Amino acid sequence: MGRPTTVKHHPAFSDVYLNYYIFSYCVIMSNSLTNQTGSYEVKRLIAIIFLLIPSLSFSQTEVSGSQYGIWTTSGSPYLVTGELVVPTSRTLEIEPGVEVNFQGHFKFTVNGDLQAVGAENDTISFTTDNQSVGWGGIRIDSGDISNLSYCRIEYGKTAGDYPDMHGGGLALMGSDAVISNCVFADNDATASDSGMGGAVYAFGTGSAAGPLTRFIDCKFIRNHAYGEGGAIKFTSDMNTEITGCEFIQNNCLYGGGAISGYGIIDTKITNCLFIDNYTMYSNGGAVHTLGSGNTLFLAGSTLYNNSAVTGDGGGIYLAYCTIYMANTIVFENNGMYSDDVYLDWGAYGEIYNCNLAMPSGGSGSNNINQNPMFVDAANGDLRLAETSPCVDAGTPYLVLGGEVLVDLSPDEYCGSAPDMGAFEYCNATGVSDETQTAFRLNQNYPNPFNSRTTISYNLAADSFVTAKVYNVRGQEVRTLVSSSQTAGPNSVFWNGRNNKGRRESQGVYFLRLQAGNQESSVRMLLAE
Repeated sequence: MGRPTTVKHHPAFSDVYLNYYIFSYCVIMSNSLTNQTGSYEVKRLIAIIFLLIPSLSFSQTEVSGSQYGIWTTSGSPYLVTGELVVPTSRTLEIEPGVEVNFQGHFKFTVNGDLQAVGAENDTISFTTDNQSVGWGGIRIDSGDISNLSYCRIEYGKTAGDYPDMHGGGLALMGSDAVISNCVFADNDATASDSGMGGAVYAFGTGSAAGPLTRFIDCKFIRNHAYGEGGAIKFTSDMNTEITGCEFIQNNCLYGGGAISGYGIIDTKITNCLFIDNYTMYSNGGAVHTLGSGNTLFLAGSTLYNNSAVTGDGGGIYLAYCTIYMANTIVFENNGMYSDDVYLDWGAYGEIYNCNLAMPSGGSGSNNINQNPMFVDAANGDLRLAETSPCVDAGTPYLVLGGEVLVDLSPDEYCGSAPDMGAFEYCNATGVSDETQTAFRLNQNYPNPFNSRTTISYNLAADSFVTAKVYNVRGQEVRTLVSSSQTAGPNSVFWNGRNNKGRRESQGVYFLRLQAGNQESSVRMLLAE
């Protein structure tokens, strides 16, 4: 195991066990003394116990500078007190269950190899207690392929000049990584009004020979970028694969509320969900491309209620790009000038077995344009109802653009053919009603609104509830609720004013509701 430059360990688990036995012994003796000698000796023994109590704290480790070797569960939490660097040709392994807590706005630079492999019920977290300041994100600049699995990366915030202005949670600078079962939440790339890639920024990743960088079964929630790519911005990438991921309530100002690509080649997005993402001043509420020579593959995915508030392509906007699509639903994604899919200059689409309004510049067959009949779209349940026209309407095998876009065996779908969209109808029927409806936040009404809007919600149990309004920069605008409430239906209203009683300007705001350990959020549009 390598030696980091600064490690302060307080105390080891063995010390905790020893102190536990001392404490237990003292308690036993106090009971005995109480029966034999009275209270004076007990008071003396209690005083001794209190002298021992400070050493009964759990382990924690302070780290900064060069780091390699293994960060162990027993050393967690790791308190980051300065900039971190994994040196070239060195590896840092992080065990399941480790918490990495940044005590200031410090970067985590990886010039070597990072292996942060958690477990389904024992995740690794990269976080900070000071959410308003945040931390500098993981920044990988290495020839190795790093691996992040079952990690939660939250409250990263960019600062400074290029490249540090990009990638709130993670930056891949000419480097590749396999990222699976990770959550990127509440990361921000603003950095002096110039950042891109709210959660992830990737430059020059991949290979013409095949995929190297992969995102598998990840969630991107409430990430924000000033520029392009509310969740992810790709620049000059090749063969990146995004599979089974969810993009929820990410946003940016200038293109691609969830994903933006510039000069990307053969990016493949499969079985992904895009819901409630938006861009404010440009195009592509969920997906967006610019630059030249872009090729994009999209299959088995669902895009719903994304928006380009003042632009084109509420769901997808493409320029200088060829897109190959199959088995995908693009429905009710609104733009100011065009909805759902917009193919701009130099863009062309081959589209098969999809549910969407065929865009100008697109061609294909076996497409429909109907209400997909989601189970409960208003509350984010985008499973298909039994009578949906998208059931059994997909294709099990399709080659487009020289690539196998769809290749499903009969045991991977039900019925005579796969369904359109991210969810197979038959696989979703076992989802319990409790997980869908017990705790529920409804969309505010009316929306958009001018003077007043009502937000209703349902609590599964008596809870302490907070309901706060945030602007697109993630800054708190108004606290509407901070109190205990009873289970069942509840509601609150917002009049468009902040905590100082001043009216906020028109634009998009978020209402975030938290009840116990459950939370949800909705997007609200305040009009003049």
